Amino acid sequence: MSTRVRSALKITALLLFLVGVVLLFRFPSLGQYVSIAYLQATIDNLDPVAARLAYLGIYIVGTVLLLPGTLMSFVGAVLFGVIEGTIYTWIGATIGAVLAFQMAKSLGRGFVEGLLGGRLAALDERLREHGFTSLLVIRLVPLFPFSGLNFGCGLTSIRFSDYLLATMVGILPGTFVYQFLFARFGRKILEEGFAWEDLLDPMLALALGLFIAFIVAGKMLSTRLKRKASPTQ
Repeated sequence: MSTRVRSALKITALLLFLVGVVLLFRFPSLGQYVSIAYLQATIDNLDPVAARLAYLGIYIVGTVLLLPGTLMSFVGAVLFGVIEGTIYTWIGATIGAVLAFQMAKSLGRGFVEGLLGGRLAALDERLREHGFTSLLVIRLVPLFPFSGLNFGCGLTSIRFSDYLLATMVGILPGTFVYQFLFARFGRKILEEGFAWEDLLDPMLALALGLFIAFIVAGKMLSTRLKRKASPTQ
């Protein structure tokens, strides 16, 4: 079997996996298993150690399967609070991101490289030289789909160490802000529903302020990196 055929089979397997995941969770009968209420009740019925391990496992698998991160983060914040929720969510998201990255790299890299040839060389070189800073900015500014970026990076030549470190550092601020918000308002919303008075809570303003600060910081870092790189381009 030729290299091109093997590469084509790998990318086909990757595409079938992604399509299968999308179709699987579109079935209404499965919706109950990926809802906040179901996940919360399932994890909450376990003993403390098993509950935390179950949440980690669900977050890792959910990240690979492209489940909404906010849904899983909401459950973690409600069950474990800000600090523990942030730690478990951060670990689960990082491990899941690594698995998705390695899956895409093992299945799809060769085919994309063979299909596009030298047109990937410039991008690859940039990621090889500036992979950490470039990915860090993207992770800090939450404008790109987390799961899609995990698989997308696997199709580039970014170094694994750069990918891992930029992911670990880049997702931590946003993870904390989400957990802060969900821990503060999550259980109340589940039990009593959303009320407009909640918008007047000063803690909400603080969390949103932190979130905006992270976005601004990411934008400023991106601008500085572009200016620094422009003389060499």
